[in-house]
Amino acid sequence: MLKIQFTLMLVCTCLTGAAPLPIDPIWNTESFRKAFTASYGVDSRIEPKLNPAEKEELDLVAKKMASGDRLGAISLMVKSLLLEKSPAMLFNLGSLQFEEGQSTKAMRNFRKALKIQPNFRDAHRNLAIAYVQTGDYKEAEPSLRRAMELGSQDGLTMGLLGYCLSQSGRSHDALQAYRMAKLTMPDELQWQLGEATALMDLDELEEAASIYEYVLKVSPERVAIWVNLGDVHLRQGQQLLAIADLEVARRLNVLDASAILSLGHLYLNETLTEKAMICYRQALKNPVPLHFQKFADAVDYLVRYQLWNQARQFVMEIRQAADYDTQIKEDSKSAHQFERAGAMIEIELGDSEEGVSRLESLLKKNPLDGLILITLSEYFVENKETEKALMLLERAASIDEFAVQAQRRRGEILTLRGDYSAALDALRNAQEIEPNKALEQYIESIERLSKLHERQ
Repeated sequence: MLKIQFTLMLVCTCLTGAAPLPIDPIWNTESFRKAFTASYGVDSRIEPKLNPAEKEELDLVAKKMASGDRLGAISLMVKSLLLEKSPAMLFNLGSLQFEEGQSTKAMRNFRKALKIQPNFRDAHRNLAIAYVQTGDYKEAEPSLRRAMELGSQDGLTMGLLGYCLSQSGRSHDALQAYRMAKLTMPDELQWQLGEATALMDLDELEEAASIYEYVLKVSPERVAIWVNLGDVHLRQGQQLLAIADLEVARRLNVLDASAILSLGHLYLNETLTEKAMICYRQALKNPVPLHFQKFADAVDYLVRYQLWNQARQFVMEIRQAADYDTQIKEDSKSAHQFERAGAMIEIELGDSEEGVSRLESLLKKNPLDGLILITLSEYFVENKETEKALMLLERAASIDEFAVQAQRRRGEILTLRGDYSAALDALRNAQEIEPNKALEQYIESIERLSKLHERQ
């Protein structure tokens, strides 16, 4: 059977570039509650002064709060005739509404307070907090910065600023903000995770890994961190460690189908074929269907590793599990890729002539498919049709991805024919594109052989 010699090393890029971690957990932490509720007190230096009537109303609110009647406290302020003219009451009402999950109402009242008292520091900060919780990071940032200008340097303000900066891709500034947040909230893991994410973006991978490992040690329930740790190890070139991290994440059910497929590719790189197939099949059965292209890629990888039986079986499973006909019509690129793999499998495990015919038909539709050109060239070499093979390899050599492989193969074939001059041209072209010690030694041996042949 045809033995196609592919030069291949899969590089898993699906996980790299970790996104900022969700901020949601911080709303439930004790450190957040302490920082947020500290603003209930009124600082006359930077906040509105209270007249006697406002003090009386807020005393009643405080009593409701002391007895645990938060809704009663909200009701008192909502019904108060003083509310619309009192920035302090609007602020306290907004803060209570935020804690009750009424972010829209809270933001409205914070804005009203700021319209009356534009330099109300904690109203700026709490408005920003509400923006962050609703996912509006662009609106949150100027409110946070205004709060800082007015003197807010607490960990919550700095940490949320770091998160907003991270969301907008300003990793260096985000890192500084997170580190400042840790000065006053050293035990808040959210800021440590934010720091690690910023470090990853800045390629400070060793330090990022150290933070993730610490978080997993002190807070093992944060299982999603295994994915980020795997990403760090992958980017460090520590593929086996990355596989171990991602396998833990897979078993803890925190990998989505796309990441599970990527883990399968990593297993394939390590020739752990059975584990790769487990991942591929799990991704295929995932309740949230992946785009057909993802599975076409997996079949392609199996073919390139010459795992013909596994590839054939997986093709059958994809046809059974996916809406194959519909997706073929919707995505011609992945359909071509899938059909190409099927034809190559046919050459190896079925009717080779039928497989070659299918590849030739596909090549007419896509004349620059380097994989088909290489595959057909090997078929023709095996069947003693060398000229056809050389013509196909010459075409493949014009395609960047396959240039080195095609030129090396042309050189090998021409050497066997005794055409040393043409062989050396091809081999030197390959060496120039991608220097390789073994190829250099091969070229030197052909040069000696050529000189010997000339003397004769």
